[in-house]
Amino acid sequence: MAEQRLMLIMAHPDDAEFSAGGLMTLWHQAGYAIKILCLTNGNAGHHELDRAALAARRYEEAGQAAALVDAEIEIWPQDDGRLVPSVELREQLIAAIRVYAPSVIVTQRTADYHPDHRATAQLVKDSAYLLQVPAIAPEQQPLRSMPSILLTIDRFDEPRPFRLDWVIDTEAVQPQIIDLLACHASQVFEWLPALVTETDDDRPFDRAWLTHFYQRKPAAVAKKARALNSAHSELRFAEAFEVSDYGGPFDSTHFDFLPSR
Repeated sequence: MAEQRLMLIMAHPDDAEFSAGGLMTLWHQAGYAIKILCLTNGNAGHHELDRAALAARRYEEAGQAAALVDAEIEIWPQDDGRLVPSVELREQLIAAIRVYAPSVIVTQRTADYHPDHRATAQLVKDSAYLLQVPAIAPEQQPLRSMPSILLTIDRFDEPRPFRLDWVIDTEAVQPQIIDLLACHASQVFEWLPALVTETDDDRPFDRAWLTHFYQRKPAAVAKKARALNSAHSELRFAEAFEVSDYGGPFDSTHFDFLPSR
């Protein structure tokens, strides 16, 4: 099998781990290459640290998480909360994608709660066709073949609900996903607890709490998958992805090294 190169294009450090930590872990276990590209430095996600201090910390945390899956990590200096899908950033993104030449891109949907997530999704969508146009970002050679583009799950039904086109069984790698998330301590042990309003006890905000908090999402994905397809009847924890029409063809049989359904 040809080398499979995974590129996760996300708005913030930790977005990849929350949405595709299982996919990254399984991809790494299969011995294939991973790159995480964050379009902002995540410098607004804290209730106490200023932007400069938080940006420095998040660079360090993202590097620690990436090291667990031997991923290349790149973080752009754009301010968190201020990302816009400009032509300048589009051409910068086109160049970055061409340099890495991924077989699969994972990114966010334009239906999402955070404006940076929506801007990231729009930038990837607007870049897709132009990846093969030589006159755009001419400092890098255009791609000869289009990568598949997969979108991460969200909770919004407008303008249309998320499709579970590809479902990954992540039960076996739940501890490794928590390892990835725990690297982002400023987020999962400080900022996130400051945002959480519903607590059923006085449990500390530690790894056990993080596991409890995080696993609600893959459990809900698995439940939805079970309701849609009897082939998922044994699924307990899962990640799901929607295949974007803006990317190249996607054939899940090319990824038989993953426990997909």
